[in-house]
Amino acid sequence: MVSGQWSIPDFEVMAAVPTAVCLTTYQGDEKDFVNTPLEEMVQQIKEGSLKVSVGKTFPLEEIVEAHRTMEENRAGGKIVLLM
Repeated sequence: MVSGQWSIPDFEVMAAVPTAVCLTTYQGDEKDFVNTPLEEMVQQIKEGSLKVSVGKTFPLEEIVEAHRTMEENRAGGKIVLLM
């Protein structure tokens, strides 16, 4: 919301975005995070029953390539950064 309005008259967002820029969105809000059953997830981790598909692992020095991989949907699972 900008200036109490949900939209700005005569403003085309996509026309203002440079051609080399890629926009991504997250569809959710803080309630999605608050409602995450954290205790349940911790228990599943302890039991080894929480399954996460790791697609690619990158050292932190390759964060740019990791981000490209995410943008191009080439990971085949979660992306892990090693620090």
